[in-house]
Amino acid sequence: MQLRSYRDDFAAFEQAGAVVLGISPQDVDSHQRWIAKEQFPFALLADVDLAVADAYGVKGNRAVQVKRSVFIVDGGGVIRYRYEGTVKAIFKKPAALAEVLATIE
Repeated sequence: MQLRSYRDDFAAFEQAGAVVLGISPQDVDSHQRWIAKEQFPFALLADVDLAVADAYGVKGNRAVQVKRSVFIVDGGGVIRYRYEGTVKAIFKKPAALAEVLATIE
């Protein structure tokens, strides 16, 4: 699972000075339960109206509300990296993201 791998390799993100945020269409209560269960060291944001997904161009369809994606946004708010998965189970591993982070000043 994507967020579990980010949890397990969270030190790599911290070392790169990155802030990790998860976002999905589930509500805040479900996120709080999930954070407690999985012990995620990062926040999960609720995009229940899919406004953020729409703004980032990853809003899906009825079958898939949101496309599994990763964005790296720099301190100035500029998207420096974008990955949009085509299959639910495929996602960018922490090591690959750490390589991208290393190229961003």
